[in-house]
Amino acid sequence: MSLAKKFAGDTAAYGVSSILARLINFLFGFLIIRYITPAEFGTFTNFYAYAGFILVVLTHGMETAFFRFVNKKNSEEMAFSTSFYSIVFVVLLFVIIVYFFQTSIAVYVKEPTLYVQFFVWMMAFDALSAIPFASLRKQNRPILFASLKVLNILLFILFNVVFLVAFPLLNVSLQMTKVSYIFIANILASLLTFLALIRQFTQLHFRIESTLYKDMLRYAMPIMLVGFAGMINEVLDRIIMTRLLVGTDIENKIQLGIYGFNYKFAMIVSMFLQAYRYAAEPIFFKHAESSDSKQVLASTMKYYTICVCIIFLSIVLFLPLIQALFVWYSPNSIIYFVGADIIPILLMANICLGIYFNISTWYKVTDKTYIGAIIAIVGAVITLVANILLVPKIGYHGAAWATLICYLSMVIIGYITEQKYYPIPYDYKRILFYLFFALILYLFLHNVIFPFKLSLYFNTSIAILMLFVFTAFAYYLERKK
Repeated sequence: MSLAKKFAGDTAAYGVSSILARLINFLFGFLIIRYITPAEFGTFTNFYAYAGFILVVLTHGMETAFFRFVNKKNSEEMAFSTSFYSIVFVVLLFVIIVYFFQTSIAVYVKEPTLYVQFFVWMMAFDALSAIPFASLRKQNRPILFASLKVLNILLFILFNVVFLVAFPLLNVSLQMTKVSYIFIANILASLLTFLALIRQFTQLHFRIESTLYKDMLRYAMPIMLVGFAGMINEVLDRIIMTRLLVGTDIENKIQLGIYGFNYKFAMIVSMFLQAYRYAAEPIFFKHAESSDSKQVLASTMKYYTICVCIIFLSIVLFLPLIQALFVWYSPNSIIYFVGADIIPILLMANICLGIYFNISTWYKVTDKTYIGAIIAIVGAVITLVANILLVPKIGYHGAAWATLICYLSMVIIGYITEQKYYPIPYDYKRILFYLFFALILYLFLHNVIFPFKLSLYFNTSIAILMLFVFTAFAYYLERKK
């Protein structure tokens, strides 16, 4: 089987699991607005923004190091044991530190101490599951991987339905807030998922090789730095927004809730990106020296761009229909859609993130992870500065633009660096054409058709036509080529 076919097959296999799991979680985020207020959604958004940072520290690059050193040392058992024990140590340290400083942490995040306690255990179980899941990917067991990922989300939703829907109907109460119920649901789902991975621990040794551990740490630390800086780029806006906005605490939390709700639409692009990442890392590490690896990477970049442009248009062209459906489902959701104009900005930002991920593959397979760390740090600085400058002036719109500016800057820097050290023959003219074509179609509909406030049926029909035009044209060009 060729590298290209192998890549496509694994992308499809992992894509189904990743997209299905994230889609279920994505839909749940929208369904839950019927049961919680924007302020409660803001609390939910705030904590889950911190989750990304903490998970990066707890796993500290060991997932990627596991893949690298399995192929180098040809010893999955030792690589598994070493990386897992490293995560266990960091998790234990994390639990102890939070235990002694939980009150101070609660004051800092402006949330109850109980939420902090729940959050710790949720993070611990998620981190401990990272290497067992990575092992499933290494063993090429996408069905089991997919099943467990989807199971985790379904359990989370099931427990939330019990707590938020069934309990009130049955007049059952644990004397807790709705946010507490969400945390408990997540903890239970993460714990049960971790227990479901128990068979992966048959390869666990009760020792580690000190030399291997040092080598893995040396490789993983820049990866962790990249991941940490990446999380700054991804979620810093949600963490500092309430501190940069000029309203009261409750007003700022509502603004954060509105921003978090609309940001979920951008997560549709990240679903596709996650599927791509799951497939890309094992394959390119294994086949980095093959003759057609660069061409495959170039081709997948182009087809990734086509797919995300279709996703972009599928959302922005149908925003009036989407909004109408949400208002029908929950009339209070109209509050959230006051920020719907940031959705195209955030979608473009996440498209840029996917492009950068494709570009960044080169420094991982060549062991030049420090370059990725430098680029990520530059991106983090851009994110921080842009948020500080824009959020106080234009609120959550500033956070959206800061995200786009950051990821676009990283794409430019990453491309220049890649072409210098590891040139890949991208069809950049075709890639830019698809991006601008999609953007022009959106701007035309948004600025020419929508302002006339025509019927929903007419707007939807025009949106379908434009989506068809883009898809058909892309198909024609690629088939012709």
